[in-house]
Amino acid sequence: MPGTSARRALGRAIVVFALLSPGLPAAAGTRRIDVGGFRLNIRCEGEGSPVVVLDAGAGDTLGTWDWVVPAVKKFTRVCAYDRAGLGRSDRGPSPRNSERIVTELRQLLVRARIPPPYVLVGHSFGGLNVRLYAARHPKDVAGLVLVDATPEDYPELVESLYSEVEREKLRTSRAVAPLAYGDELDAIAESAASVRSATAPPDLQVTVLTAAHRGDSPAFRAAWSALQRKMAEAFPSARQVIAEKSDHYIQFDEPELVIQAIRGQVAAARTVHAPAR
Repeated sequence: MPGTSARRALGRAIVVFALLSPGLPAAAGTRRIDVGGFRLNIRCEGEGSPVVVLDAGAGDTLGTWDWVVPAVKKFTRVCAYDRAGLGRSDRGPSPRNSERIVTELRQLLVRARIPPPYVLVGHSFGGLNVRLYAARHPKDVAGLVLVDATPEDYPELVESLYSEVEREKLRTSRAVAPLAYGDELDAIAESAASVRSATAPPDLQVTVLTAAHRGDSPAFRAAWSALQRKMAEAFPSARQVIAEKSDHYIQFDEPELVIQAIRGQVAAARTVHAPAR
């Protein structure tokens, strides 16, 4: 997870994780679906197509989207889920890389009877997952919204961007987070490599939301900005928006930008997939 701002946000996400622990009643619209010997937790609200599918950052639960879902469900169906080992989902097999996560998400959507097309929204590590999903299942994906998503080149640079103090803070964050967070971090280089070698549809509609990261070091901000710009340039029709008031969790700091980006992708998909008259 990038920068010191991400670690501050992780604390908020851990609170959400505690609130969603199995001992508490599930929210309306929540189901646990068997995807092959273990169950994943998914919550869907609203009606309409395309369906918006939300994938959170490393170690985060579906609760990190609570600032976004109430608005999105007013104009289409929106589904957020907990990856294996997080929130109300069972632990899943290792390694916890994007290839495995995409396979599990595909099974979840099929078995939950949530039909495509999808607008996939990925925050941080979730951005790697949704990009790979679009490459593996291009006919099912109408658009992507990447919310300060992890670029595929980031894992190779992370050590050079962190000071020893920052690395110690990251180790502390890992110690108090769910085990699945560490599992996802351990596999992030492998996940990035899968995305790097995959080919997404050239005409895929993509919105890249990039946080300003004002709380991070100038070196980190410069590197992150360059990586985000490179990621956006990988998609010929991508639109990049800078979230000037946001740290890593744009959905917390400027949820209206995420909602606006999703609305735009949904509208574009409805134009493309509108029935012939």
